[in-house]
Amino acid sequence: MKRSLGTLLAVIVCAAVLQADVTLVQTTTIEGGMTAMGGQNMSPTMTSRIKGMKARTDINAGPVQLATIADIAARQVIVLRPDQKTAQIITQPASGADAPPAPAPGTPKVDTTVAPTGRSQVIDGIKCSEYTFSTSINMSEMSGPQMPPEAAAMMKDVRMILKGSMWVATEVPGAAEYIAFQKAAGATDLSSVMAGVSGVNVPGMGRMMKAMGNLNGMAYLTEMTMTAEGTGQMAEMMQQMGPMKITTKVTSINTDAVSDDLFKVPEGYTVIK
Repeated sequence: MKRSLGTLLAVIVCAAVLQADVTLVQTTTIEGGMTAMGGQNMSPTMTSRIKGMKARTDINAGPVQLATIADIAARQVIVLRPDQKTAQIITQPASGADAPPAPAPGTPKVDTTVAPTGRSQVIDGIKCSEYTFSTSINMSEMSGPQMPPEAAAMMKDVRMILKGSMWVATEVPGAAEYIAFQKAAGATDLSSVMAGVSGVNVPGMGRMMKAMGNLNGMAYLTEMTMTAEGTGQMAEMMQQMGPMKITTKVTSINTDAVSDDLFKVPEGYTVIK
């Protein structure tokens, strides 16, 4: 099934020269809330490879497997679907590269705060500093042709609240290259688009990723809880299901060379623009 992304990228060209490649593997565990309806926990794995101002992220979430290739200099993101052998390409025209992206229709308002706590701890032998965050999403503003009027009405007065902490590391292999790319992506709409096509997207995750891009470090361990507030049938149903806990942890980092071929559309794939 083709997935409409709804927005184009507005990407700033970054001229930073980076000296190392980085491969980062993260595992996410999602428990409680709506996941309880499936009778089992979700544990998607994400492998990110960064080479200069290019990044490829491969996501394995059980039946959902896909990859995103982000190229800042080319103002482009590619979404690969191995099961369908398709490559969806989104490119921002050069004439609009410096203009801020227009809000996507039906995008709910998101308020995010990120702040250091001054606390630190050692995780897997790596010193990490703690940041707390809070994200509030006004779901009543979600609309558009994809959502029936009845569903939109059920979202009225519903707010999704994400709260948690990030343990951020700076003294890890490839940290400088990782931080440089995240800052470049965070200054654009690139991180939001990648979050939106991840297959394990959580409302507000794109906005949080942009905020994380401004941190001078790598989020080594992130623990968050998502709850619903408000009135009405939808809010009551989500509250009855209880909070959803989402934990993401880095399981490996290395600076081995990453092949240029990983940032190209594989042979035999159908290109969709």
